[in-house]
Amino acid sequence: MESWWTDIGAWGQTAVIVVGGVLIGYLVKSIVLRPLDRLASRTDNDVDDRFLHFAKRFWVLLLFFAIVLGILKVWEIDISPLLAGAGIAGIALGLAAKETLMDVFAGIFLIVDRPIRVGDRVKIDRIGRDWGSWGDVIDIGLRRSRVRNTDGVTIDYPNALLAASVITNFTRDEDPVRVRARFAVDYDADLDTARSLALEAARAVDGVIDETAEVVTRELWDTGRGHQTAGVLMEMRYRIVDIRKRTKIRSEVLEDIVQRFRAAGIPMAAPSIHVRS
Repeated sequence: MESWWTDIGAWGQTAVIVVGGVLIGYLVKSIVLRPLDRLASRTDNDVDDRFLHFAKRFWVLLLFFAIVLGILKVWEIDISPLLAGAGIAGIALGLAAKETLMDVFAGIFLIVDRPIRVGDRVKIDRIGRDWGSWGDVIDIGLRRSRVRNTDGVTIDYPNALLAASVITNFTRDEDPVRVRARFAVDYDADLDTARSLALEAARAVDGVIDETAEVVTRELWDTGRGHQTAGVLMEMRYRIVDIRKRTKIRSEVLEDIVQRFRAAGIPMAAPSIHVRS
């Protein structure tokens, strides 16, 4: 066997290594990766699909690296300086691509822990800013994830920043969600009548679950500013099934409350103006 390997020379050995590497790659793909791909396609979640995609790319790089090392050894090229240089280059590259690596590792944790899934309606704190933080998850990648917010704008979030944020997932739990809507009436207003009219407004809006609405008196004193509020601050609480209709339902409830108050002569609170002398 050694005689045959020596007789074919460096070029022959190089050809054998390349052909053998390609053959091994084909066998691994046919015997291992394809069955795993079919198995992953039968599952409901996409975690195994994403990891299999990552494993395919890693396997190709590993095989290519092994072929290159084999060829260098055939041609008696000392690979020690190359490995040392590769180590130094790897450290430099790791420092330069620190944020990218953080995003990749965060993406792996997002895929494994699954705090969000494609199609979920989420609220992301500390990131939304100008475009708002409500939206639907449309893709979870290894480095970045995409969320289409309620304005129709698609935002690419770095996974490291996304993983460090507070994420409220409104789709994970199928239970109805409670919505709050505040309004203030004058101190002279009949609170019982105001409460009754507000409840009627909630019952009249499509999307509010029956018998879930209630009205409570919220505040008489503004603790944040240290003075009495302009009127009696009341809060309507009700539950809805579809969180995606939250803003629309809340708007309809508040508009109906205003109209009913106007028709019944219920005075709304007027803002107080404080002038410093």
